[in-house]
Amino acid sequence: MPDPEPSPLVRAAGNQLRLWREHRRLSRDDVGRKTGFAASTVGAFERAERIPDDRAIRALDAALDAHQILAVLADDLEKEQYPKRKFAELFRLEANAVRLKTYDSRVFHGLLQTEAYARALFRARVPYRSDDEIERLLTERLARQALFTRTPLPDLCFVLEEGVLLRRTGGREVMREQCQHLLEIGRLPHVQILVLPLDCEVPVDASGPMILLETPEHRTLGYSEIQGESILVSDRDEVSTWTQRFDMIQVNALRPADSANLIRRRLEEL
Repeated sequence: MPDPEPSPLVRAAGNQLRLWREHRRLSRDDVGRKTGFAASTVGAFERAERIPDDRAIRALDAALDAHQILAVLADDLEKEQYPKRKFAELFRLEANAVRLKTYDSRVFHGLLQTEAYARALFRARVPYRSDDEIERLLTERLARQALFTRTPLPDLCFVLEEGVLLRRTGGREVMREQCQHLLEIGRLPHVQILVLPLDCEVPVDASGPMILLETPEHRTLGYSEIQGESILVSDRDEVSTWTQRFDMIQVNALRPADSANLIRRRLEEL
């Protein structure tokens, strides 16, 4: 699938950058030396092939003495970089995240799913998919789990509703394997698996599933998907609200050791 066309704002920012560079009679190499970017990267910014992040646009503004005319675009360009609806972007961000926190109330998070569990979900999803499509989706989902062994290791926290454990998704054997897999993953030093018990009296989960991830630039983003509609949130105030909600869920969840014991009990019942 071809990359989408850049928005008018991104094109305008690239044109402004080029015009300021030419006005200052600087080459792309000159700008690169001033900002630490390669000349090819400066060219990509000018052609709207790449969107400069907050640090980049401010560095370019300073290097070109643009009187904050470029820097003032930082917030709007950031929204272009993290659009509201962009499902595929999640996977790129997830793969590079330094910290990831998830809350799930219906199914196990994709990073925690066994092949059999994921296959059961894909087979049951409407509209129905062909076997080839299911295999492709499985390959993509399992490949994401390389995050557990990536270098450097990310900080991972998964909170799940106890009800997810009680469902026999895919049948008894599939759930047995899934619970055993949870216990194995939970032993990793950089992973926490927490269960929000059914007897929790505080309605902390009323807003539904969510993902919070921290980028290598230490920017926290929020992601949620409901009925196939995905939303990626970058606005700092909105992300702060999501973070507060997650903190309330996490503080009401069982501790890791208690969560593991609950999973073991569920495994014995299957």
